[in-house]
Amino acid sequence: MKEKTILERVKTLLGIQDDSYDNKIQEYIDLFCDKVKSICKRKDFPQELNYMCIEFARKSYLYYKDKDNSNNEQLQITSASDNGQSVNFKIIENISKDDIDIDKVIVKNMTEIANYSYMEWRI
Repeated sequence: MKEKTILERVKTLLGIQDDSYDNKIQEYIDLFCDKVKSICKRKDFPQELNYMCIEFARKSYLYYKDKDNSNNEQLQITSASDNGQSVNFKIIENISKDDIDIDKVIVKNMTEIANYSYMEWRI
């Protein structure tokens, strides 16, 4: 059986069946992979860090999914009421701007990322 690509795995987690968001999700994946490859001085992306890339792409997609280009922050509504009836919503996941800031994600995971860095020997 063929192993799924990072894009396919992200789409599976998000429940996306079609390819209408593929380019956007692939950009998040490429951004993360390119940053790690640059830091680690590698030409390939370490497969062991796929999970980190998948989470970055998934969170980035969810964070920007409902945002428009005006940079307005949207409020998250947790309850509503009308005519004496109320409805409460359960927040399953709250993704902050820090969760999708590539530099902060890299710094937070630098100890693990550094394990895949190529050493440069100088004589």
